[in-house]
Formats: sequence, C-alpha cells, structure tokens
Amino acid sequence: MEKPQQTCEEDWYIGTCSRADAEHALHLVNKDGAFLVRDCSTNSNFEPLVLVVYHEKKVYNVKIRFVESTKKYALGTGYRSNDMFDSVADIIKFHSIFPITLVSGRTAMGNKYPDNCVLTFPITKGDVERLLQ
Repeated sequence: MEKPQQTCEEDWYIGTCSRADAEHALHLVNKDGAFLVRDCSTNSNFEPLVLVVYHEKKVYNVKIRFVESTKKYALGTGYRSNDMFDSVADIIKFHSIFPITLVSGRTAMGNKYPDNCVLTFPITKGDVERLLQ
C-alpha cells in the first residue's frame, strides 16, 4: 500500500493532519467542493487515509480503505458503494467529474437525501498551514 506522493499533481494530499485542523481549514475556505486527503489518525493499512470534503457548510470525513485482496482503494465503509480504484489519485479524478455521496454521521441514518458533491477545489498543505496561522 502506497500513500500518494506530495507532488503538484497530488497536492491535495497533505499527510499528517488532525481531524480538527483539517475541518477548521475547510470551514475557513468556505467553498463547496473544497477537499483534501490526510493520513488517518488510526494509521492502519486497512484505512490509511481520509478524504475530507466541504459541502453546504458541513465537513465530511470519508475513510479511504485499502482492500488487500484486490490491492485497490475504496471510499467509506463499503455498505453503500463498492467502487474500487487503482490509486487514491483515481478516486479524486473520478469524483472531480462524478459526484461523491456524502453521508453525515451526525444526521439520522435514514436520511433519504444524502448530499452529493463534486471535488472541485483541492486544498494543499501550504493552504492549511496559512489558514491555521
């Protein structure tokens, strides 16, 4: 399992960052579709990363799973979707065109109308550092 490289193409990967700091930075950006990918605080091979997305004044933390049996990546718990991707970059590219379904853990599980959002505005490590100064 390889984590994304911190390159220009994948500048949305910011590495180690607390959930609170990532959420605070996205609230300060205040743009629907703003997103970043950070290391998961549990730091396991099964769920190594988290996609953090801002949509309609809410921040969503979506775990990125690494499926050992297929050597592929997937979003969330696997209960709603089983889309598999060869890389985290492929997940980001796909959801910059096709909306990601966002489910808040803070709302009723029976929410019939989950939010959908396209990833449009990548937040970089430098952005986060500037925002949180």
